[in-house]
Amino acid sequence: MKISRLYLKIFLSFMLVLIVSELILIGLIHMSWAQSPRVNHMERQLITVKNLAELELGTTHISAEHERKVLTPILVALGKSLQAEIWITGPYGELVASAGSKIPDMSEWTSGETAKSHEGAYIYKKNNNGLKSIYGVYTASLPEGYPFTYHLFYSFPKFDEESWFLKGQLVLTVLAAIFLIPVSRRMIRPLKRLTDSASKMGQGDLRQRVDMKGHDEIAELGKAFNNMAEGLEKMVKSSRELTANVSHELRSPLARMRISLEMLKERIEDGNTAGCETFVNGMQSEITHMDELIGKIIEFSKLDMHKPPAMNETADLKVLIEDLLTQYAPSAIRNNISVEQDLDEVKMSGCNRNGLRIIMDNILGNALKYTDQNGTIAVNLKEEKDRIIISTTNTHAPLETEDLEEIFNPFHRLKGHEIPGSGLGLAAAQKIARIHDGSVRAENCPEGFRIVVELPANVM
Repeated sequence: MKISRLYLKIFLSFMLVLIVSELILIGLIHMSWAQSPRVNHMERQLITVKNLAELELGTTHISAEHERKVLTPILVALGKSLQAEIWITGPYGELVASAGSKIPDMSEWTSGETAKSHEGAYIYKKNNNGLKSIYGVYTASLPEGYPFTYHLFYSFPKFDEESWFLKGQLVLTVLAAIFLIPVSRRMIRPLKRLTDSASKMGQGDLRQRVDMKGHDEIAELGKAFNNMAEGLEKMVKSSRELTANVSHELRSPLARMRISLEMLKERIEDGNTAGCETFVNGMQSEITHMDELIGKIIEFSKLDMHKPPAMNETADLKVLIEDLLTQYAPSAIRNNISVEQDLDEVKMSGCNRNGLRIIMDNILGNALKYTDQNGTIAVNLKEEKDRIIISTTNTHAPLETEDLEEIFNPFHRLKGHEIPGSGLGLAAAQKIARIHDGSVRAENCPEGFRIVVELPANVM
């Protein structure tokens, strides 16, 4: 089984935590000797020896011989049980009873690290020749007039206190190494899927998506990847469609110019220059059309830039629409088109004024183009709750359901119409509306055809 790098990082991090925690605990044990378990343990042992001695002797001092005879068996038994040396001295340092034949010299140990217990016992610690020695002394108040001092001394391996902790850490390490395997696999599996999908996307397959479950950071990464993949697919698809549409739009005027040029050459070669001016004017017209088309394509492409336009202006939508209607008034009068308007006072802040003007300019321009003579155009502006709604209705035959969506695609033309245009106006209007967190939609209505613009209300 191949060990992943992520697993190794998790395991090594866990090991580092264990080592640091061990060093901290060992440091605390050595720094707080007075609160260590050894001190409390020694205190209990000394109190146990004291209680047993007082239980056997009572509270009155009788004689040294009697006390030695009674206490020696008790101390021997306790010494074997505790694996320690135990003895009792009188108020003047004289030996009362002992578990062994010889009392050790404790003058060297009493100079070591000292701790005083809650009961008043003094506990000394000293490290010597790989061993740690503990010596406890407790002076009682009995027998009356002749109080005993209880001594207890034993040694143990220097690292006895830490060895159990090291063994526990070792067990934890083994368990962590085992249980981290499924945990790391669970983390690595979705990351591998992400890696594979990203690799396939790099090879051109933009349909790649990853199925992520849960709500953790990896799931959020998967959702972000899916959103990115979907956005890239749409951008590439849109770019391909734009390229195809541009090629189609430019091919027609180029073909007409080529025909005019060939006919012009034939006339010149035959010496017949009659009508040549017509061909030249036609080519000039096609060149002008292509120039305008390329300009509109460039303007439309700018809307796809990642950096949106400045959204720090305030627009008086009523004034903006009235200005545009004034500009289009001559065209409406020439075609005998009636223009009705119902405009509320609405001001929108946090927007791009020129962008909003482009939206309405394209919509009103299309309405005038596709309204027959003696027709009607109605423009309505109102604010409803948190939305600004601008509707433009013109008398026109109902559109097919698919056309209601496709008219917002670049270069889309309605069938059966020979009206010149680039097919970019409504596409640009929709993109600008989306930049403003709004939308543009088309719908059939009893009056004919309607374009509805919805924008978030941000009224001053």
